[in-house]
Amino acid sequence: MSSKPKSLFSVILPAYNEGENIYDNILRVCEILSEHNFEIIVVDDGSADNTFSEAKRAEDDGYPVRAVLQEENQGKGATLFHGFKFTSGERIAFLDADLEIAPEYLLNLLKVMDDRNADVVAGVKDMSENQFPWLRRMMSKTYKRSVAFLFGLSISDTQTGIKLFKREVLAATVPRLSISRFAFDIELLLAASRFGYKIVEYPVKIIYSRSGGLGRMSSSNIFGAFWDTFSIYARASFWRWLEPTLSMRIWMLLFVAGIFLFGVGVGKLLTPVILQGPVKNVFHIIALQFLPTNLRDWLLLIGGFLLIILGSIQLNKKLLEAFVRRDRGDDLAGIFRKKER
Repeated sequence: MSSKPKSLFSVILPAYNEGENIYDNILRVCEILSEHNFEIIVVDDGSADNTFSEAKRAEDDGYPVRAVLQEENQGKGATLFHGFKFTSGERIAFLDADLEIAPEYLLNLLKVMDDRNADVVAGVKDMSENQFPWLRRMMSKTYKRSVAFLFGLSISDTQTGIKLFKREVLAATVPRLSISRFAFDIELLLAASRFGYKIVEYPVKIIYSRSGGLGRMSSSNIFGAFWDTFSIYARASFWRWLEPTLSMRIWMLLFVAGIFLFGVGVGKLLTPVILQGPVKNVFHIIALQFLPTNLRDWLLLIGGFLLIILGSIQLNKKLLEAFVRRDRGDDLAGIFRKKER
């Protein structure tokens, strides 16, 4: 029999309307982790049933459990992040309280973290090994491909309800996050990835027990997940990183205009005719057709060149400011790789 490790292992169970099963599920997790030094944080996300009282019963019965209540439903992400505040362990696991994913996998994730020196171990479901309804499988595949396309994360499945983190990962990333519901996993893993933390996967089998084609996912939840995903993309994109204020947009427009005018000037110097027919009338003012030819061509060339230079200077200034924000990590788009440990 192995001895208990010295470091504390924390497990956060987000629960919503799980009153019928939560007590037995807590005891099952306790049994699985009996040879470990562990704690369980159960966070009731505003349930309408007796979830909190049943979790509190496990705490009162002497199990290493802390029951935490959120008066209003705030979403799974907010629930987990709130639970993190009550943890003390150096390794912290997220596990759905319904135990559709067997708690035995927690031991596997711990071993993988040690064997591969990982900072994050994400459980990933193999759809061929899990008997999901066809509609759930289709939505899952569509969502996974969208995430891979938008973020380029080298993670095959971001949404499976079991993950293991070193404490420093959550301490560094959670304060920067804004998504509180279904898409929070993406934002969390994206932040961890941009910090340079090592993320590895571990395949898990899910016992699908929900009724209906989408299980717990309603149409509004699906829409919300996609909306949150694109919100994360907007925050993490280069455009958001530059903070495109009105002045920024104007300078970008002038920079493009400078390239256009410079090109017209070069063209006019190289050929006697650049605009003919209806196009000539449209660009009559822009191309300064009312000025003498030689003066017009050089004005276009010099004017365009000056706009390019001024635009470049201002855009470079904005880029430097963005690099400062990136180093500070003021936003998800500013998250940079962490320093080598």
